[in-house]
Amino acid sequence: MIQRSMIPAPAKETLLDLIDEITMALEDLRDGELRGEVDRYGEGAKAAFVQMLEFIQQRWDEAEEHGLDFDIEAEFPV
Repeated sequence: MIQRSMIPAPAKETLLDLIDEITMALEDLRDGELRGEVDRYGEGAKAAFVQMLEFIQQRWDEAEEHGLDFDIEAEFPV
């Protein structure tokens, strides 16, 4: 079976998949925080993921219409 990440795709679809992957990772980290399971590595990863989403949100003119229409740091506080 071919992994989704290994299937060639246009840039826009790749960016949307990246946003989904980062958002899912942030949600997993948030769940881990609620359980008290996030260590310093997890905190650093969370900060990096938030920074990446904010970068995409600020630079991509279609970000809002593709789901990045919220305050990322309010949703995933660092």
